[in-house]
Amino acid sequence: MRQIIVAIVFVASLTVSAQNIRVLDEIVAVVGENIVMSSDLEAEYAQAKKDMDVYEGDLKCEILNQLIIQKLYLHKAAVDSVYASEDRVNDEVERRIQYYASQIGGEKKLEQYLGKTIAEYKAQMRPKIEDQIVSQQIQQGLTTAVKVSPTDVRNFFANIPEDSLPDFGTEVELALVTMKPKPSLYAKEYALEQITKIKADIEKGTYSFEYAAKSNSDDKGSAVNGGELGYFARGQMVGAFERAAYKLEPGKVSDIVETEYGYHILQLIDRKGEKVNARHILIKPLIVNSDLVSLKETMTSLIKDVKNNKLTMCQVSSEFSTNAATKDNCGFYADPSTGSQQVPADALDPQTKSKMEQMKEGDFSAPEQFLDVDGTVGYKFYYLRKIVPAHQANLKDDYQKVQTLATEQKQADAIENWVADYKKGVYIWIDNKYVLCQELAGWKGLDK
Repeated sequence: MRQIIVAIVFVASLTVSAQNIRVLDEIVAVVGENIVMSSDLEAEYAQAKKDMDVYEGDLKCEILNQLIIQKLYLHKAAVDSVYASEDRVNDEVERRIQYYASQIGGEKKLEQYLGKTIAEYKAQMRPKIEDQIVSQQIQQGLTTAVKVSPTDVRNFFANIPEDSLPDFGTEVELALVTMKPKPSLYAKEYALEQITKIKADIEKGTYSFEYAAKSNSDDKGSAVNGGELGYFARGQMVGAFERAAYKLEPGKVSDIVETEYGYHILQLIDRKGEKVNARHILIKPLIVNSDLVSLKETMTSLIKDVKNNKLTMCQVSSEFSTNAATKDNCGFYADPSTGSQQVPADALDPQTKSKMEQMKEGDFSAPEQFLDVDGTVGYKFYYLRKIVPAHQANLKDDYQKVQTLATEQKQADAIENWVADYKKGVYIWIDNKYVLCQELAGWKGLDK
């Protein structure tokens, strides 16, 4: 994902001597009815130079080649009546705005950086994002059916020159299971009584929602701001909490809402489009030491059952773990690029890597307490199933990685074959300044 925001600005300057306008932006390629502007090329080129250490060839020419292929996708989309749904475009626009804002310190700072409002920037982003989504849909349609067989994988690996085989550092198959203590029935009843009384006092006007939040809420991060959470969109909060927030009218207080964190009441401050700003008060059922002792005993028992083959790691993780990153993968960390449970040791966070280095294959770590990001205490344990020492790539240890590379190559070949055939029926023009680009040789003669 990009780490900077590129605002494409069309600039004109007046030359004093000739008294005419010199346009700095210009068309550098035409594909059917689609155009590539110099500003688009320069923006992509500037980012690629930051992202790539080495490229054999002319990087700008290759960037232009890829932009022309994207425009070819758009041409096919227009012919085939392929469109991006409004909801998907809106979601992607919103996701990017949230990402950019989080990187720069909030929407107000983002507006200051851009020199325009969020609404104006969304309007500017939208056509480009719509084109990107449509291009992705066309590309996916061309590659969805591409599969590789075990024979394809073996042949792909065999064709890699031995001196070009990649070296991999130490990799591990490591599982993490985390568990949180459950409050007693008495603790839940007491918490419910507390928040019921707070809600009644607010509604009677005994004190304001803000004062009640500062004085009582167990969400200390928002309590200092009178419970105010700031604007959030759908999908950013847990379900029950979010549904309650979106049902409220400004100034109204919600019914009591129970979530995995405890009991809440909410007050809507404002609604801005599809975003809402709300205050909340959280009362957590009290966790006492006996709850933690019981949790540790439960975890110790689960580890024993796995060792004795009475339970599998998949069962323990899916039924008991609270770790979102590993829960649905039988407790194991996964390589995000391949989905493999074999991950580079250096990719683990320092604390996890340090724990792993103290273990041997087949070891379970003893249950230990940890403090979660939300301030709650739980217990966790690790299971080290396998250690793969640093090595040169081979099919036995790296089949999944090689399979991914083979699939990517076969998909690239499918795209290349489609481009070679489809471009014959499309008008394509490229600025003469790029006539010597080897990366663009395949497009020559198509503007006749």
